[in-house]
Amino acid sequence: MGIKRSVKQLARATNLLHGLNQNFNFFESILIYLQIKLKLEVIRVFSTKRKIYVRKNTKDKETFLEIFRDQIYDTSLQIEPKHIIDAGANVGYFSLLFKIRYPNAEIVAIEIDKDNIECIKKNTKDLTGVSIIRKGLYNKKAFFKVEDPYNASNSFQVKQVSENEKCKIDSITIDEILESQNWNYIDILKIDIEGAEKNLFASNYENWLPKVKILFVETHDRMIPGCSKSVTSAMNNFDQFIMYTTTTGTLIYFNSELMQIA
Repeated sequence: MGIKRSVKQLARATNLLHGLNQNFNFFESILIYLQIKLKLEVIRVFSTKRKIYVRKNTKDKETFLEIFRDQIYDTSLQIEPKHIIDAGANVGYFSLLFKIRYPNAEIVAIEIDKDNIECIKKNTKDLTGVSIIRKGLYNKKAFFKVEDPYNASNSFQVKQVSENEKCKIDSITIDEILESQNWNYIDILKIDIEGAEKNLFASNYENWLPKVKILFVETHDRMIPGCSKSVTSAMNNFDQFIMYTTTTGTLIYFNSELMQIA
């Protein structure tokens, strides 16, 4: 049993180091690995003097490993992205990863939870071109309250409420983001909004969707049935989109009219 356990531990360590090495040099990957194993709340990236915050008693470590080890957003982009929307930014790991890879990109990070917002600010501190918005991405003007049905920091949901209800959060649409940022297109649109994608793709997508080059969208049918159907139904209205899938439930679409598909 001891040998089997040692082999499994070695395999996990190798897997983690391999994933980290896709974004950090080998020496840095080892240091980050050790800090994760020590369950530190602040992971130091010494080569860039950057701190990455991983809060205890949250899902931060799980999210960190999904993005930096498992590479759930790792695909051949075939473009140098300039305009990125990170919808459902959580604590900002996706924004940080793509800012590391593409330092000249402009990123809009959208998140509804105030504690997560504060963590995004820490994780993207001193990075230029990162805008943080505390609103709920939606397909129209609306107001929400935040719910956490799974008691997890990475799965907050929004419930639509009346304008007069207390503790409300405004919505924001992708068309509004395009206008405020003065963007004509979106290079990467990442959506992980815990079921709100069902309404986002149900209507009012006709203007902004053709302007997206690459779409990452995680569907949450386990929370709200019909999410995948809503997304695929909207995408099927545009012949230029080519779909790829990952094993993590994230749908990936490339817009063949806006980029060269090898």
